[in-house]
Amino acid sequence: NTVTHTCTVGSDTVTLSKREYALLAALLTRPGAILSRRTLEEKLYAPGDEPESNAIEYLIHALRRKIGAQTIEKIRGLGWRIRAQ
Repeated sequence: NTVTHTCTVGSDTVTLSKREYALLAALLTRPGAILSRRTLEEKLYAPGDEPESNAIEYLIHALRRKIGAQTIEKIRGLGWRIRAQ
């Protein structure tokens, strides 16, 4: 839900922070495609913003806790992707 920043996982409604929602939206725009840290930073942060070095990892971890760890796959050395269903 783009208005309330919620998503449905099974029968549960999960509330996401603004950045968690933006991260999920970025991953869902291209299911199965690997998105690098740089690509995700460009989608989540305004030009000139300097995110912390582990900001993306932190958001991925928080999002995995809420929607299920198996949903977001880490591709070592390349980035992350949402598993195509």
